[in-house]
Order: sequence, then C-alpha cells, then structure tokens
Amino acid sequence: MNIITQLTQHMNTILTVAAAEHSLALRSTDLRGSQLTYLLAVCRCPGASQETLAGLLGVDKSNVARQMTELESLGYVSRRRDESDRRRMFVDPTDRAFEVLPTLVDIVSECQHELTRGMSAEETELLCELIARMAHNAARLTAQHKAYDD
Repeated sequence: MNIITQLTQHMNTILTVAAAEHSLALRSTDLRGSQLTYLLAVCRCPGASQETLAGLLGVDKSNVARQMTELESLGYVSRRRDESDRRRMFVDPTDRAFEVLPTLVDIVSECQHELTRGMSAEETELLCELIARMAHNAARLTAQHKAYDD
C-alpha cells in the first residue's frame, strides 16, 4: 500500500472520530461538531474575510460561506460586506461565541489529548511538522499545475 493511501485512510479515521467526539461533547448546545473548527477560527481571527478563513482552514470558500450562514443564524457570528468589494464578507464573533469559546477549547484539547495518547510531546510536535511539510509540498505542486494551466 502506498503512503498516500495509508495517509488518506488514517486521516479519514482521525477526522471522523474527532468530528464524532466534538458532536458528542456539543450535544448540550445548538452547535454541531463540524462547526467547531469554523467558530474557533473566527474567534482567533475576528474580522477576517471568509476567503481568509478558507485559506486558514484549507477548505473551499463555499464551505466557509455555508458554515458562516448557519453560525450567523444561530447568533455566533455576524457578517458585514466590504464597502470596496461587495462580494467580500468579513466575519466577527458575537458575545455568544465568546461565551462558548472556553468550552470549545476544552473539547478540542480533550480530543487532541485522546488522539495523541501514548505520544511524547516531541513526537506530537514532529508529527505536526512532518504533516505541515507534506501540506507545503502539496501546495507547491498545486501551484505548479496552475502555472502550467495558465
């Protein structure tokens, strides 16, 4: 089995379990596990554009727009249009988001602790560094392909 197949299988397992754990931990709220990462990003980067959030999270802009619509309807974020570019939306956390933020941080910390059980701090750091390096290489390949298409 090649490394890409193995990584895909393992990452899918990790992400599926993490989302399920997040959802379980959030069952007393009106949030879903899939919204946790988006809301944390908005709280970390208040006033960021949806495009910026998409880049930070490594997801498509349409995913961010869809999640922000839901989070706005629940009262966790507010959005405002850029006056110079009406297509761009900036996102801010509301007081409600900041009220739930400590709970979100605890949920992520507990899940991370469980997923890295049996690893030293150095191993966890190395794991993150290696995955980041692979992601950087993947982004470089994407840029090369885009350059050929232009």
